[in-house]
Amino acid sequence: MEQFSTKKSICEPRVPYRTLLAITTILFAIRIIIQPLVAKFPVDWLPPFETWHSEAMPYVNLLFLQVIILGIMSLGTWFVPRLDPNQKTSRVFAAVGGIYLLLMVIRMFIGVFDLSEHMWFDGAVPTVFHFVLIAYLIVVSHSFSDLASRIAFKRLFRFCGYPFIILVSLTSFVWMMNSGSPLLFSSYLSVLLGTLGVILHESLHPARSEWRPTAEDLIPDGLFLIIVQVGIPSVLKVVLPAVIITLAGNSAFTKLNFWPHEWPLIGQVGLMLLTAEFFRYWIHRFMHEFNGLWKFHAVHHASDKLYTMNVGRFHPLDKTIQFLGDSLPFLLLGVSSEIFAAYFVFYAINGFYQHSNADVKLCFLNWIVAGPELHRWHHSTTIAEGHANYGNNLIIWDSFFGTRFLPLERTVSEVGIGNKQWPKGFFSQIIAPLTHPTDQESDT
Repeated sequence: MEQFSTKKSICEPRVPYRTLLAITTILFAIRIIIQPLVAKFPVDWLPPFETWHSEAMPYVNLLFLQVIILGIMSLGTWFVPRLDPNQKTSRVFAAVGGIYLLLMVIRMFIGVFDLSEHMWFDGAVPTVFHFVLIAYLIVVSHSFSDLASRIAFKRLFRFCGYPFIILVSLTSFVWMMNSGSPLLFSSYLSVLLGTLGVILHESLHPARSEWRPTAEDLIPDGLFLIIVQVGIPSVLKVVLPAVIITLAGNSAFTKLNFWPHEWPLIGQVGLMLLTAEFFRYWIHRFMHEFNGLWKFHAVHHASDKLYTMNVGRFHPLDKTIQFLGDSLPFLLLGVSSEIFAAYFVFYAINGFYQHSNADVKLCFLNWIVAGPELHRWHHSTTIAEGHANYGNNLIIWDSFFGTRFLPLERTVSEVGIGNKQWPKGFFSQIIAPLTHPTDQESDT
C-alpha cells in the first residue's frame, strides 16, 4: 500500500487535531481545579472532596502528578499537530491507550457491581476523567498514524463507536449515582463524556468532509443548547406541573401511582423510553405534516450540514411542545428523579450521535435505535424521504406505523430545507418562522 510522505497528504480531509487535544486538556485542567475548590468551598451540586480521587496515593502526590500530566498535555497540544507521521510512535500511543482503556473498563465493571472493597474501585468520578486522558492518547496516536492505520481506526470506530460510547456513558452515570455523587452532576458529567466521544468520532472519521462545522455554525449552536435545550426544560419542569396540579385542585396525578416504582432502574427507563417515544413520534410527525407547526420545526431542519452540536437547534415553541409530550406526563405520574436522569443521559447522547457527522454502521441496531444512519434521511431536502424516521431515541414506532426508511444502496444526497436564504444567527432564527418561508422543495 502506498505510504504518504507528508503529514498534509494523509490528513485530508483536515482533522482538527489541535482543537481535539485542547478540548481534552481543558477538561483535565478543570478536574484538577475543581478538587481543591470543593475542599475549600463545598457545594451541594458537586461531589465532596474525597470522591474526586480513589485515595490510591496521598492527594499532595496526586496533585503533583496531575500538574505534570497537564503540562505534558499542554505541550503536546501545541507541538504534536506540527510533527510528521511516525507509525512506531502511533503504535506506542495506541498500545498505551488500549491498555489504559481496558483497565478503566474493568474498573468500571467491578465498581458498578461492587465486586471489590479495594478503594481503587470506588473512583467513579476520577474514572470519567481517565477517559478524557484516553481520548487524548487516541488523538495523538491517530495524528501520527499512516493510511493503513487510519483505515483500521475507521473500521473500529464505524462499528464499535456508538454502542461503546453509549454503554460507557450510562455505566459511568450509574456508578457515580450509586457512589453518592449528586444526581445532576452525575448525569451532566456522563453526557459530557459521551459528547466528547461523539465529537472525537466525527472529527477523526467523518461521514462527509463537507459537513464539518464552521465558527458561524457553532456560535448559534451553543446558544441553542444553553438557552433552548437546558434553560427552557429546566423552567418548564418546575412551572408546568405546579400549574396543572393547582388548576386540578389537588395532587391527584401523583397519587394515582400508576408508575411501577418497584421495577429495577433499567426496566423503568425502558418503559419510559418506549412510552415517551410513542408521544414523541406523533408530535414529531404532526410537526412535519401540519404547515403551522412545520414553520417552527423548520428551524431544526434548516442547517445544510449534520454534526454533533446542531442537535440543539430547536425553536423555543417547538421545544415546549416536545416537553408537553415526552416529559410532562411522566412528571405528573411521579417518575423518580433517578429515572429521569438516566433517561436524559441516553436521550442526550443518542441525540448528539443521531445528528453527528460520524461514520457509523449500526447494522441490526437500526431496527431498535433511531441512530444517525436513519436520521440523516429524516433531514433530507426531498419531502418523501424527510417524512420518515420520526423516532427520537427508538425506531420501533416508525416500524410499527410504516414510516421507517433506510435504503441500503445509496446515501442521502442533501439535507436542509428548500430556502437557502434562511438566517444563520441565533436570534434571527428565532423570528425566522414569522419572517421567512421555508420553501421546502417538492419531491421530484
